[in-house]
Amino acid sequence: MSLSYEQLEPDSQQVKKIVILSHGYGADCKDLLSIAEHWKRFLPDCLFVCPNAPTVCQINPSGYEWFDLMQTSQEKILEEFEVSLKKFIQFMETLLEQYNLEEKDIFLMGFSQGTMMSLQIALTCKTKIAGVLGYSGKIFNIPFLESKIISKPPIVLFHGNMDDIIPLEEMYETYEFLKKNSFTVENKIFENCGHSITPEGLSLGLNFIKSKISEIKL
Repeated sequence: MSLSYEQLEPDSQQVKKIVILSHGYGADCKDLLSIAEHWKRFLPDCLFVCPNAPTVCQINPSGYEWFDLMQTSQEKILEEFEVSLKKFIQFMETLLEQYNLEEKDIFLMGFSQGTMMSLQIALTCKTKIAGVLGYSGKIFNIPFLESKIISKPPIVLFHGNMDDIIPLEEMYETYEFLKKNSFTVENKIFENCGHSITPEGLSLGLNFIKSKISEIKL
């Protein structure tokens, strides 16, 4: 595997779908494991995989980063972003091959910087994935992504109205860009919520995954 990770096997012992959960800046794969444990109870055929970003975080050596937000050079940040994207795609392709599944069987969930990764990957996949859940995040760099869009999976964006890390306006910029480009995209704003995932957000995210699985079965 190109990335270190932790995973939760499906209760049914038969992997029909994969949910990849990508952590934020300075966190690690364990950060979202409790979400996977909660969702797993309602999605018995899903494999949940939480990868670590490939690089030790510059400001928190106990965590990891998909790219260094402390860089002053935008060019250098984009270079690191592309390296992480390539490693993530290799990681995803290995999982699909291991379980004999296709892109349509994958959901990408991200928090903050993990949302930036998930959106970039999902929109540039040759084949449409099952869906994207973005918590407290955005498209990292719209001009960098715009010319690379190949696929248009369903997307749901969750955000707190008091987020002081990624302001709500930046999520709206992503949402409006996606709507303008004919994506199926929804958003949910949580009042009095900062840069975090709420219990309601977890419930709505679970419902999103369940609804998309039901659509596939029809």
